[in-house]
Amino acid sequence: MKIVYLIVLSLIVLSSCKENSKTTPVAKTQKKKHIENDTAVKKSYPEYLNIDFLMGKFNPAKHKRFVRIEDKYTNKHNVFLDKDAYSAFLKMYNAAYKDGYKLMIVSATRPFDYQKRIWERNWAKRAKIKDPVKRAMDILKFSSMPGTSRHHWGTEVDLNVLENSYYTDGQGKKIFDWMTKNAGKYGFCRPYTAGRPYGYNEEKWHWSYKPISKIYTQFAKENMKDEYIKGFKGAETAKRIQVTKKYILGINQECKH
Repeated sequence: MKIVYLIVLSLIVLSSCKENSKTTPVAKTQKKKHIENDTAVKKSYPEYLNIDFLMGKFNPAKHKRFVRIEDKYTNKHNVFLDKDAYSAFLKMYNAAYKDGYKLMIVSATRPFDYQKRIWERNWAKRAKIKDPVKRAMDILKFSSMPGTSRHHWGTEVDLNVLENSYYTDGQGKKIFDWMTKNAGKYGFCRPYTAGRPYGYNEEKWHWSYKPISKIYTQFAKENMKDEYIKGFKGAETAKRIQVTKKYILGINQECKH
């Protein structure tokens, strides 16, 4: 009987070991998948990308990402653009030119101090508006608070004429139709379209180089705060207006992905 008992006991132990050996790889696999998922969630950004860069607190003339725009492509002097955005723009310019359209850059990179001058000039013009929030909101129809403009990034260009009405007929409409059809081929999208729930008014002249700007937009979503917006007249209104959510991130969804 003792022999039979030992044989049965051995079989039970052996069966248990086999079951454990079957479950262990599953646990390892689940752990491996968990690690892979954690790694996928973590985003890596360029080493130069930080809050100061995002807010335009640097000199584009001395930054490795930026190049000077040749005079033939702009009506301004000594203006800069992200090097990849500029390369893509030149290809788009040549394609448009072959089709009979000339794309002229009227605004490109604008550092913090440049944007501050624009903002405070507009702030002074609206001195009759006593409520600071209403005063800021009126400016924000078309102009950004310093530190919040996409033009800080070097990925944005304003083209030809800064009036929506220009693009409703004649040559302006032809240019806009060409851009609408072809800009995406070169990586450009229009961040300020009509029909968005909040943010700036529509700007038919403003185009963004998405391969780079979508990275900066995501970085802003994860890291930018209204409390960082300061150093100019009316800056105290940023938090009440929710500038980060409604203006920095309040763009055409097609420019985010």
